[in-house]
Amino acid sequence: MNYEELISKVALIIQDNAFTEDIIGEYLNQAQTEIAGGMQSALGNWITPPLPNLLTIGTVTTDTTDAYIDMPTNFQRTLQFAASSKGYELNIAESFISFSETYPLLNQSGRISEVITVGNVLYYQGIPTEEEEITLHYYRKPVDMVVDSDQPDGIPLPLQVELLKNHAVWKIFDLIEDDFSEPGLNTQRYQALFMQALKVLELSIPYETRGMMLI
Repeated sequence: MNYEELISKVALIIQDNAFTEDIIGEYLNQAQTEIAGGMQSALGNWITPPLPNLLTIGTVTTDTTDAYIDMPTNFQRTLQFAASSKGYELNIAESFISFSETYPLLNQSGRISEVITVGNVLYYQGIPTEEEEITLHYYRKPVDMVVDSDQPDGIPLPLQVELLKNHAVWKIFDLIEDDFSEPGLNTQRYQALFMQALKVLELSIPYETRGMMLI
């Protein structure tokens, strides 16, 4: 299912000329970004796990003064693995709280031994005396669809239509029916259809990744 076909499916349902192809396209891209970034699970009180197809490898180069550096621009969530250019694996702290308790001043100098991400920033300790490249495994942002032939990024093929179409239609009807005191019937319907598809997606993700749902 390509970008043009997804836009057509949404347009056929909403039947509102105020929502142009470009606007519908924005809703579809927002849908895949939100799904990849983690949403309220349809199975319980947690965040949906990362999409396996978005696991990627990138690098950053450390500073010799600061204990932090921006993550690669395509980083979205969940640092999985980090390794020094010296050839050893780096420990990933469980939380920034535990990291800052161990390194309260973030001023330890020397070999890098531990890292943690906060937002889009990678913190590390110690601070190396010369620039050093760190290899990172993480889940990237999906690439927006732009031209008609573009395919959804990261979303499993069997669920692309049900997830992206229903999410976009849900959000558009939520805007159209905004004057109602409660969510309108169309809003509720397509939200429910999206959540059904989200449940299937989550159940299809390998079990070993589900320990990362709260990250």
